[in-house]
Amino acid sequence: MRIPPLRLATWALAFVHTFPARAHTAAFLEKPSLADAWKGFGGILAVGIYLLPVGVQARALTAVWRKRRSLLRAAALLLVLVHAVPAFDHLPRWLASGSWADAWRGIGASLAIAWFLAPLSVQARAIRGLAHATRATTFWRLARAR
Repeated sequence: MRIPPLRLATWALAFVHTFPARAHTAAFLEKPSLADAWKGFGGILAVGIYLLPVGVQARALTAVWRKRRSLLRAAALLLVLVHAVPAFDHLPRWLASGSWADAWRGIGASLAIAWFLAPLSVQARAIRGLAHATRATTFWRLARAR
């Protein structure tokens, strides 16, 4: 069984969001703070969204894009701000210490910022490319089977 690249990407994104979800939710439960609450519960929300079937994600985004485009743009800006926090926190630490943990957190957050700031046409092309790779792979696998 071959897993489509787009599904692998959403699973990977869900996985990396489990780290802040787990760490900040645990910190919040130990000593409640607003900073740990939004990071921890935001991470849990991200994991939940990424684990939804890709078709559900696509239909939801399409519906919001058609009916409430400004809401989608506002959400993208909010996500830029949310990811700026770990980027500004971990990138300087990485440059000072060379720590792998700070590197992947800072670079990952920076990539998320770039993604959410990218024009929607660029995002759509990238997602279509992953989806096309899925269809092309399926097509060639079926063609070889005959």
